[in-house]
Amino acid sequence: MDGFRDSPPARIETGVRLGVSAGAGEGLRSAIVQFVTTVFLPASPPEQAPAALTAALAPFDANDYQREPYDPRATWDRWNLVPAGALPLRPAHAEGAGAVFLQPEDGDPVPVIAPLAAVDFDAMRAEARQYAAGTWDAWAEVSRAHPGALPRAHFDRLHADSGAAQGAYLLQPAVQTVAQAAATQRHPYFSFNLLLADPVTLLGGDREAYVDQAGDQALATYAYVTLEGDWCTEYTAERGWAAHARALAAYLDAAPPDALIARVRCHA
Repeated sequence: MDGFRDSPPARIETGVRLGVSAGAGEGLRSAIVQFVTTVFLPASPPEQAPAALTAALAPFDANDYQREPYDPRATWDRWNLVPAGALPLRPAHAEGAGAVFLQPEDGDPVPVIAPLAAVDFDAMRAEARQYAAGTWDAWAEVSRAHPGALPRAHFDRLHADSGAAQGAYLLQPAVQTVAQAAATQRHPYFSFNLLLADPVTLLGGDREAYVDQAGDQALATYAYVTLEGDWCTEYTAERGWAAHARALAAYLDAAPPDALIARVRCHA
């Protein structure tokens, strides 16, 4: 899944600029998590888009859930638009007509809600491919320096206790290198998300296949909300992540070009 890097608070502005944030309380699922949701909105003037976004997400408020049946995996207790959710615009739409801009504490305003026709999805795919290639190459260098790393599943089979399995897995020099780099939060590729995903397994295959998959799934987020008001994830009809990514891409391709898109960071 695609995740946003931590970002400082920011003001949100519509073709204009305003601050948007929603939700209340510290609602719990089985654990407190953050995730990204893509939201599709009907075409509207940019000054109306933030209210439309709030209305689209409102039925899934964990403290005022409005859908039946209740799905604990389709809830949030707060959400916000962040600079990391910026949408790259096509050169022909660089002026940002029809878009909503967010003003970070530092830097220039960035578009966070925009018409589908204005968003450069090819650029998003290219960026994902570049990041995947860098991640694979960084791990390959570590693997050459510390060969023989075993996947987490190997240690799960050896240890009945999950804590012991994790400890043994993390003691491997190659995995330790990723863990120590992730702890600095300054490495361009080694993060705690990568560590939890098990780089031994994730990056142990073919480089080209890994990069291609990243490009194919570049637009996928944990959830998306359709124009019809449906909340969709990999758990929808138990379809799994790959099918979920394909479904989101297909929905995006079929949506009206003047529909709006936003990517929000949710907390649950």
